[in-house]
Amino acid sequence: MKQLIKVIVYRTFDLFFRYRFNRCIKNLNKKDKVYLVDIDNTLADTWPSLQNYVYRNDNHRYGSLSIFIGMRNFILEKIQDKDRVVFISARGYLNYFSTLKWLSGNGLNSINLILVDRAEDKLAYITELLERKIAVVYIDDLSYGHEYGEVRLYEKMLLKLNTLPVEYLGVKEIELINSAYATSNKGIKKDIPNCQNYISNKVV
Repeated sequence: MKQLIKVIVYRTFDLFFRYRFNRCIKNLNKKDKVYLVDIDNTLADTWPSLQNYVYRNDNHRYGSLSIFIGMRNFILEKIQDKDRVVFISARGYLNYFSTLKWLSGNGLNSINLILVDRAEDKLAYITELLERKIAVVYIDDLSYGHEYGEVRLYEKMLLKLNTLPVEYLGVKEIELINSAYATSNKGIKKDIPNCQNYISNKVV
């Protein structure tokens, strides 16, 4: 019975986020570009919080995370250029509002947020955009295990990405973008300049 309830709840949330995503992209055309951006270890300095878990729960933990200023500025630049930015993160569905609050608190309240159950589920959203002939820039470190001292990559996802016509910014590109600035969890200063130096990695 518990398993059935879990399946129903997960299916309901999945449908909710797919609905939100479709509303987000419904007015886009072939000339538009969508930036799909991961949060944990891409925009948020997440893994140290798993190494030293001193939080009441995950909502509390997510709210305490520092943000990478370089990636934040990179994203704001795209929003200002009128490109569509969608955050897509493999987090528990019940962390939706705490994630929204964190993004808003870091000056990113004009974006869309999608949560998925597993990292691999992000591929469905990428495929949806490609089927609509919309250009995709996918920014995701696609790594895990930092807190255990052994970083691993989602190899199957990377292999799949290699077959898709997307522009993928992975670990090296993310580190380059973020290396220009320190992290911050004390609010954002308006006079921080935009990050201009980054590498685009075209996956073909």
